[in-house]
Amino acid sequence: MSSKLLLVTLLCVLYTLQVQTQDNPLRLCGRSFLRAVVFTCGGSRWRRLMGEEEPLPDAYRESDLLKMTAVPVLSRQWRDQNQALMSECCHQGCRRSDLGMLC
Repeated sequence: MSSKLLLVTLLCVLYTLQVQTQDNPLRLCGRSFLRAVVFTCGGSRWRRLMGEEEPLPDAYRESDLLKMTAVPVLSRQWRDQNQALMSECCHQGCRRSDLGMLC
């Protein structure tokens, strides 16, 4: 009976430590910041998805394809918010949930 109680207590302590470490902000600057963003947003998943694409029919010309997939111009406010988040992560630290806003 006492061994079960000890085991349950140990598991509770380990769980508490794990939860606390997940909530601690990490200071991420430069390359480590970019790696964390790629990891959080699922970097290898994008490579897997790109490998599974079917080839396009010859009917699509490159210029038509570029028109269809053109990325809209991002607003200055969105860019400024991302810069502020990068700066905050470097100077004060940020959590994984903060990085998820960049995905």
